[in-house]
Amino acid sequence: MNAMLKSMMLAALAAAALLAGPASAQYVGGNLQLDLDERGDIGIAGANVRLTGRVGGSVSVASADFFTSAEIGGDLDMAAANVTVSGPVHGDVSGFAANITLDGPVGGDFDAAGANITVLSLIAGEMNARGALISIGREAGVSGEVDLAGREIIIDGALGRGGKLSARDVRISGSVNGPLDIAGRDVSFAASARIEGPVTVRAPNRPRVADGAVMGELTYIEAPFVEDRRSHRNVSLHFMPSPWALGGVLGASAFMLGFLASVIAPKGVAAVALAFRRRPWVSGFLGLVVLAMSPVLITTLMVLLMITIIGIPLGLLLILAAPILYFLAFAFGGVVIGDAVMNRKGGRAGLGLRVASLFLAIIAIIALSAIPVLGFIILPAVLCIGLGAWTLAIFGRESLKGLESGPADAADAV
Repeated sequence: MNAMLKSMMLAALAAAALLAGPASAQYVGGNLQLDLDERGDIGIAGANVRLTGRVGGSVSVASADFFTSAEIGGDLDMAAANVTVSGPVHGDVSGFAANITLDGPVGGDFDAAGANITVLSLIAGEMNARGALISIGREAGVSGEVDLAGREIIIDGALGRGGKLSARDVRISGSVNGPLDIAGRDVSFAASARIEGPVTVRAPNRPRVADGAVMGELTYIEAPFVEDRRSHRNVSLHFMPSPWALGGVLGASAFMLGFLASVIAPKGVAAVALAFRRRPWVSGFLGLVVLAMSPVLITTLMVLLMITIIGIPLGLLLILAAPILYFLAFAFGGVVIGDAVMNRKGGRAGLGLRVASLFLAIIAIIALSAIPVLGFIILPAVLCIGLGAWTLAIFGRESLKGLESGPADAADAV
């Protein structure tokens, strides 16, 4: 299961990086150690990516862990779990990640959303970020205005033009040149704080100002703190995925799942394809019925399982397994549609034909789903077809007798 999920993740990341925008060079793999000297734009997708050297254009990357010390002449757009940027970026930096550490100078703006966002370098433009913990280090600075919202904000460095801060806890020990608007619960200014400009604090508690702090006019407005729950779409990210990128993630994941099912249980997949080939209309209708009834069936089964102590973990496992089963049914929909179109002879397809037909079917499905209105029809239809054919293969009497590879038990249709 872990290998399958890892493969699906890599495929999804690859699709996102490659479909998000044009690039003169693409790099896709698991663990990538890239020492480049590229003049144009590049796209990267991998599990663990380390980028060194120089890229003259922009870089788009999707990965689990991403580290770069390369000099990047254009923009850097990221979607990853952990990101460390220690090389200079002459354009803008934007991205989603759980942990982002910016340790290289940025010539443009920095827009980010994540859990922990740490700035240890100089940003020539503005900074717009949403996160749990946002910190600007002692040697770091932002020349433009900032708009930060999180659970905790720590400013030890310099803010060149002030800006807006919103967090439950705001701590400032650095310097601010410009007006500062703070919304928080607990706001404190250390003795080393140097603020040139008016400061407005909206909080239920008075701000704590240590002896020695130098500040402009301080205006305190007693007000309840309302946590900023604005979604990430309000952060101006260049890496906001396009519909094609999202479709690519869905398609790549479905392809990998169908591919793995074809490798692990070829007889079972063949039984599903045969069930659809023999009764296509029944497959679609049955899938619709099963899809409509599945919430009731899952809820009933879960309640019955939860009655006993032994059944409690099984009930929870059922809830977690349901989305995976639905997605596997969607992948089976691509399998049976591809088989019906490409497998003209109607025999049991070999792995090569199965994979090729699945790939072409997924491409066609994702392309059609990008059309307005039609997308709301084609995706559920594929799901129903796959779910119905799978159900027929399991509970029906489909037989592979007469196909090249001999008989197969329908119960093998995983």
